[in-house]
Amino acid sequence: MTYKRLSSRILAELRRDGRQSLRELADKFGVSATTIGKRLERLQDEKILRGITADIDYDKIGYNYNAITRFKVQGDRIQEALEQLKKHPYLSEIYEITGNYDILAIGRFHDREQMNSIIKELQGDPAILATNTSIVLNTFRENAALPLESGSADN
Repeated sequence: MTYKRLSSRILAELRRDGRQSLRELADKFGVSATTIGKRLERLQDEKILRGITADIDYDKIGYNYNAITRFKVQGDRIQEALEQLKKHPYLSEIYEITGNYDILAIGRFHDREQMNSIIKELQGDPAILATNTSIVLNTFRENAALPLESGSADN
């Protein structure tokens, strides 16, 4: 096998099963475990591979309420608000966005009371001018693997 696209292939394989050893990956690609190890190290150094995590079904462990909340923030306090939101353990994703709102956060909660309490707590931040929350009714796709374009990780 040539080394062309090796990094992309390693990433695709780890995305499929992150528990594979260097030896298993090396055997699949016909290269040495040292080569795989060096590629993984480079991918980590370049922050392309940020970690290998478990794919957890949060509904099955009691996080039955998902909410998407948009925050309108005082213009000069967006960074401050982002830092405060990042500290909150129930917010799984936080984005700075364009449009009528400045920040979008996705939260997972055990029950409606917890969700309501936490959203009200977040609304109490003096930097927050307004919020808009939507409750997720059904999830059809989540954490989908994006295609790794030819050579996208193989610079």
